[in-house]
Amino acid sequence: MSSDPPEPPRRIVDPTTGRPILMAPLRQRRPMHTGALAGAAPCPFCQGNEAATPPEVDAERDPGGARDRAGWVARAFANKYPANDHHEVIAEGREHCEQPADLGVATWRRCLALWQRRVRALEALPGIACTYLFKNVGALAGASIAHNHSQVLGLAELPPRLQLELDRRRALGHCPWCATLATAAAEQRLVHAAAHHVVLAPDPPKLPNETWLLPRRCDDDFLTTDLDSLASALHAMFTGLACAYDRPAFNLWLHRVPAAPFHWHLELQPRTGQMAGLELGGDMYINSIPAATSAARLRQGLAQASAASRE
Repeated sequence: MSSDPPEPPRRIVDPTTGRPILMAPLRQRRPMHTGALAGAAPCPFCQGNEAATPPEVDAERDPGGARDRAGWVARAFANKYPANDHHEVIAEGREHCEQPADLGVATWRRCLALWQRRVRALEALPGIACTYLFKNVGALAGASIAHNHSQVLGLAELPPRLQLELDRRRALGHCPWCATLATAAAEQRLVHAAAHHVVLAPDPPKLPNETWLLPRRCDDDFLTTDLDSLASALHAMFTGLACAYDRPAFNLWLHRVPAAPFHWHLELQPRTGQMAGLELGGDMYINSIPAATSAARLRQGLAQASAASRE
């Protein structure tokens, strides 16, 4: 086996579709701290292990805390195994826990403040058209570290899915996210309502139990949105999911198009089903669970969590 260092990440284009592909051989070297290997080695994202990561670029810290030392609530640093030149990790929460439902609303408010700052900072870099933020929870969702964390990438172009959504928004002449929000309550797709944000099951969901979080106002900006309301809604989404599906693996991502008329939103996909040939090969989806059914189960999960907290 060659001992040569892996090639640095690079962007290439699939000649058959024109879609960008981020080739990142270095990511083969990521240590695994999830699934059967969870707890087999010290967690590099935990308090006190700051030396195991690249230097801190920003953090939500206790007053007087020192950079690259314990005492943080959320901490951002360059990804040690990057997919491109602008790839960061945000470790979330003082405690070592895998499910984001285990972090309180106050913690999520501070994590979200750091999300906002890192999105803003990366988008200020030359040549960055979009910052893509996502979260992988559990080995089945692609996470290699169990400690709560998210990732942000500064991209030179919109991802194809975002471009497709933006083009569709322009072609329709109205906001499809406002439309699905307007009918969510009547169609029993509403999961949780906060002051300025809602959690709902979209109609139609692409895959089983797909869930969205979006602001009530179409012109709301993720970078300036009300953090108290967002933290409340996000925690409700995580809590309902954990209780309804027994703490599943899942992926979460932010869809936001800078400087464009676009209703930003978070999409969450539990790994409660599988993508098969039509999804992977045809970019088409098969879903057997109606949106109202998914929403009802999440509402039940929230109710169970609320009842448990009162005991």
